[in-house]
Amino acid sequence: MNSPVRAFVFDVGNTLWFEAKAPDMDHIAELEAEQVAPLLADWNIALSEPLAPIITEIWDAYMVAWRDEMDRGRYREPSLPFLIRGAMATRGFELSDAQAHEWWRAAWIGSKHFGLQLYPDTLDVLPALKTAGFAIVANTNRPCTGDMFLHDAEAFGFAEYLDHAICSCDTGYLKPHHSTFQLALERLQLPPDQVVMVGDLLHADIEPAKALGMRTIWKLNGRYDLPASPAADYTIHDLNEILSLPLLGEFAHASADAESPWPHDDNNEDRY
Repeated sequence: MNSPVRAFVFDVGNTLWFEAKAPDMDHIAELEAEQVAPLLADWNIALSEPLAPIITEIWDAYMVAWRDEMDRGRYREPSLPFLIRGAMATRGFELSDAQAHEWWRAAWIGSKHFGLQLYPDTLDVLPALKTAGFAIVANTNRPCTGDMFLHDAEAFGFAEYLDHAICSCDTGYLKPHHSTFQLALERLQLPPDQVVMVGDLLHADIEPAKALGMRTIWKLNGRYDLPASPAADYTIHDLNEILSLPLLGEFAHASADAESPWPHDDNNEDRY
């Protein structure tokens, strides 16, 4: 017999929020440059070129490294401080590791600037689970630490419902590597069968969680043609469906509508 569920771990992208509008990356680079410029002044670094294109170069290098890690199946989180040091070294400036880390944190731009929007039921489901006594963790591939991500969660209004936030930079590995899932279990201090992973990607969220013994909810987001997977204990399209699942035990809403009030009639394949 399964132990009662005591916690939920949520992926973030395409689970709690989605990209509603493509971000203006040139504008974001300018914003980062504005935040980093005071540091360079403090360090007596005078560049002979604009800072924003250097920041774009760093992010381009990050994406190349990210794709290589995914393609090779190593799943190491590319180090932005390392890439920052490299970009500055080619221009004759040797930053310390501490300086590169300070740049990285100072440059972090909130997710509000990336065209992201919460799903309509995110701020219904998270407080409902919290009120019912479940612990809640965010587990996301993101080039920042959990404490940096909490600023994003605050901006979107759900930080107060999180017991923990874990990002790939906290372990140095990207999902589907098991490290962020294991860290979530360590912080919760719960056995895997008492924890439910909720995510939209079978290979990155559901399969690694199931391999560790966690229970799983696969959020399909309107991808009705996907075949079933033995790694998914439940499949949903919208978060509010969680509240009627039997794994909530006495907290399940027996009267919850079988159909979501926000059905995904749109084609979501372009998000994947």
